[in-house]
Amino acid sequence: MLKLKLARQTISKNLQLYLPFLLANAVLVGINYIFFSMTTNKSLEKQNYGSGLIQLMNIGLAFTLAITFFFMIYINGIVSRRRNHELGLYSILGMTRSDLGKMIFFIDAIMFAASSVLGLVFGATFVKFVGLGLKKLLDMERLNVPVFSSVAAIICIGYFAAVYFILLLGDLWRLRSVNPLDLWKATNKREKEPRGSWIFGIAGVVALCTGYAIAVRMKVSMDGVKSFMLAVVLVVIGTYLVFIAFSIIFLKMLRKNKSFYYRRNHFISVSGMIYRMKQNGASLASICLLLTTALVAIVTTGTLRLSQEATLKLYNPYDVVMTKRTPISHADKMMIQSRAKDNHVTVGKYVNMTMTGPIYGNFSGSAYSVSKTVDMSTENQLFAVPVADYNRIQKQNVHLAKDEILMCSSKGGYDKNRLTIKGKTYKVRHIDSFDFYFDYQRTIFKPIFVFAKDKTVCEQISGNWLYAMGYDISGKKSDLKKYTVGLENSQGTYIYMDSFSDRPSASEIFNQLFGGLLFIGIFVSIVMLIATVVVMYYKQVSEGYADRDRFKTMQQVGLSREETKSAINSQVLTVFMLPIIGAAVNVGFAIPAIQKMLVFLAMYDKLLLTKFGIVSLAVTFLGYVAVYKLTTNVYENIVNR
Repeated sequence: MLKLKLARQTISKNLQLYLPFLLANAVLVGINYIFFSMTTNKSLEKQNYGSGLIQLMNIGLAFTLAITFFFMIYINGIVSRRRNHELGLYSILGMTRSDLGKMIFFIDAIMFAASSVLGLVFGATFVKFVGLGLKKLLDMERLNVPVFSSVAAIICIGYFAAVYFILLLGDLWRLRSVNPLDLWKATNKREKEPRGSWIFGIAGVVALCTGYAIAVRMKVSMDGVKSFMLAVVLVVIGTYLVFIAFSIIFLKMLRKNKSFYYRRNHFISVSGMIYRMKQNGASLASICLLLTTALVAIVTTGTLRLSQEATLKLYNPYDVVMTKRTPISHADKMMIQSRAKDNHVTVGKYVNMTMTGPIYGNFSGSAYSVSKTVDMSTENQLFAVPVADYNRIQKQNVHLAKDEILMCSSKGGYDKNRLTIKGKTYKVRHIDSFDFYFDYQRTIFKPIFVFAKDKTVCEQISGNWLYAMGYDISGKKSDLKKYTVGLENSQGTYIYMDSFSDRPSASEIFNQLFGGLLFIGIFVSIVMLIATVVVMYYKQVSEGYADRDRFKTMQQVGLSREETKSAINSQVLTVFMLPIIGAAVNVGFAIPAIQKMLVFLAMYDKLLLTKFGIVSLAVTFLGYVAVYKLTTNVYENIVNR
């Protein structure tokens, strides 16, 4: 088995090339195994809302599998180009194309077997911890996650076997179309100086600016989802064009600047980068987009999780909230008490409020424009409440004139001192909070509560009346759920309710939805960051091998080790800061669009989203700098070898 022995020797002699690819693949095998374990888990499927959670996980799994596939193809291309150097030597020593093909087969087989075993060990080691975290995150007491799932292992290994088979076919196809003697020459072939295209550069800037404009101006609607996807496509295209075309133009502009270019560090770094910037630009754009995707995923899902309590309070300021078209009677309250007693539940103090039916519309300047037809372009629902109800609930003593209103809205809502509603202008006094502030019928429309002098003034705003009641409950978790489910199902028999919601059920739904999304976001971000780190590593490896001869020549004519190190740092720093800067700009313009998308889940807190985005970007930047330092050391070792 000479070919197998040579394959093992090729891997062992080039661990710097193969080991990171092997470890990255092993981690991806482990992550996908964990995903498969969750999506095939019968215990999870039997949980409340478990089937919906599995559907969410399947979406995340599909995304992760796609990223895994393209990542492995991309990195395998880099590995195979470096491997051609050694294969060229074997071909000169007399090995045929068939012999080289067998060597490639054994190399890929060894990599597949090793990454599969390590990946399953990694997955089986951490799946229990992930299960415990998911159990805590989603509040699933009966969730059982086995350490090893044969079904998940078979599916996972089957997928990676298919990917490695595709990689093998690609390697063999490239080998067929190349003269074995050219394999040795291909590694040492120098890049031609690329031409920077102003047309592509300007097109990239236009695509980026258009994508950013669409994201910032996007409306909360189903059309907004389509706009967001269009913005994503434009940003991806624009990022690649700008990095590839404008980077070359920029470097050539630096070369024309004699006072800048003819300094030792700048001369070495600019002259070195300019010859490979076409490939360099694509790699940098890929790193930028991987970082952007990871940040968007974790910022979106993390913000949702952090805002869960605020959203829950918006739906249910009290444990039970109901509205009726007729006043809530003493008989209704007696029935509520009776059902609570039957389920061993204690009912707290009732809080009642009279309010007008909502008028849907949008703010336009200092006026509230009522929508003739309620659709996805409508943003708000406005209620009018007599100030007497506000004083009773808040224990205040506010007096209003007929042309005055108090207003309570979510963060970032209306902030002007006058408001015109249906042709009548009111002086506005803003209040920060209201204990019975809630989202009527749990819609995507932002609730706006205004408090007027009396019912007559309220009826000028809206003539229909609703009667709301809220109260807290206490008891065992199982009894609370049984009570609220029975109460909701009893409408029409005991109480005809216009709307009904309860905190125990809403909390369970939110735990499943927001927790599940966070779980997916974390794993997708991990996959993206792994891909980013490995792409950065192999970029440094390929750059190091390409620059080694050039630096050796310069050292022979007088360039010192210290000057070499300084030139390397200048070159690498210039290149590697661009992707994180680009990712920061992309995320900055994406945040307004993300906020509008999150409105679908009643998340209105722009400040929370912005703060979490800044913190996530700062943490990512620190990690990026650490990876930059580690990969720079790899580059220096190759150049100075």
